[in-house]
Amino acid sequence: MSSRGGFFTDAMAYERLMGRWSRLVGEIFLDWIAVPKDLRWIDIGCGTGAFTEELIKHCSPAAVVAIDPSADQLAFARDRPGLEGAEFCVGDAQHLPFVDESFDIAVMALVVHFVPDPAKAIAEMARVVRRGGGAVTYVWDYAIGGSPTAPLAAAMKSLGLESSPPPSAKATSLQALQELWRSSGLHEIETRVIRIAVTFPTFDEFWGSMSVPAGPAGQAIAQMSPANRERLRARLREQTCIEADGRVVYEACANAIMGRAAA
Repeated sequence: MSSRGGFFTDAMAYERLMGRWSRLVGEIFLDWIAVPKDLRWIDIGCGTGAFTEELIKHCSPAAVVAIDPSADQLAFARDRPGLEGAEFCVGDAQHLPFVDESFDIAVMALVVHFVPDPAKAIAEMARVVRRGGGAVTYVWDYAIGGSPTAPLAAAMKSLGLESSPPPSAKATSLQALQELWRSSGLHEIETRVIRIAVTFPTFDEFWGSMSVPAGPAGQAIAQMSPANRERLRARLREQTCIEADGRVVYEACANAIMGRAAA
């Protein structure tokens, strides 16, 4: 099974739902890992290329190989300005098509929870980086409802309309990530919690973003009857804290980790 497991195939919908928040947390993450320029990177589960674009701008890599199971996502990524020099290929995080020690840095941005067997994916990251190279990731903390889509999930659950969760949501806590990194033989492990403000100008924009047909929740909404969609919209509004100026503002939380392969 692929690293995203078919959860996101509509690139434009993904951009509206998650792209902006992915970029925001990605900038903080790249500042935190503070790696040198001119390194060879592999971006595993690159999706629409939102993070790939940020790492090129922030890190001035010598080369970037971006891999994702979705050909549609890769087609979108190839058209992004600034990604002309990146190499894209279809592939699975659990079985990377590269020889040992091919890269200086392996990164997975907001991907771990979609991987059916995260331990395999982290072991693959450790395998394809050179001795002393880095394996790094950040991921929304599903253990505490840290995803930008958490309010929608809570509203659906309250109505008995739960959608399928990501296959490895339990792997997103700091403790779980540390165990994965240690079991893959990585060392010099460091972690960080990244918190961002998720902001929408109006509730209508919030609902419009949350209900796009991307990911399991959006796909479930697309299949609902009009009456059930309206019930869900009303419940989400009821459970949402709306500012005096009409804005919707809440916090999303991601966990970040980095480690090195044995020298």
